Amino acid sequence: MPVKKPPVVSKPSQNQDSRQGVAIDAIILHHTGTNRVGVDLATLRWVRGSNRVSAHYLVGPDGTVYQLVPDNRAAWHAGRSSLHGETVPSVNARSIGIEITNDGTGQTPFTEAQYRALEQLVPFLVRRYQVPKQNITGHRDVAPGRKTDPADNFDWSRIRRAVDAAV
Repeated sequence: MPVKKPPVVSKPSQNQDSRQGVAIDAIILHHTGTNRVGVDLATLRWVRGSNRVSAHYLVGPDGTVYQLVPDNRAAWHAGRSSLHGETVPSVNARSIGIEITNDGTGQTPFTEAQYRALEQLVPFLVRRYQVPKQNITGHRDVAPGRKTDPADNFDWSRIRRAVDAAV
């Protein structure tokens, strides 16, 4: 089944590093904590101080996919974290981070447009980087007890079905 990258809007963030030769083998999904894509874009591109964050992609409520950090660079989305108990290489160095505009309360639905965009983007990334299915996970899974995203009302089954259909 052909899988194409969805159209993206470039909104570069300076908050990035070299992957230092580490291969991409994980995709981490997040919610942003707001319902305002403009606020989310500003936060993910903020360059003052030491508390800077970023992600490779942001999916807005209307399904627009913004690319903030090139795939070949490490975005600052995972913080103190581990993948299946492994802290080396860092989760930031080995993963693609996808933020989804959503307040994370579990009461605000993720939109149909967001799911459609994710059903295209995630399988594309899985195929392109040969990411194992068990490494498609949420921030809560790589930072347990510290993070809760994506919110409990996120429909993981939709994303997993799209990946299964593509690989």
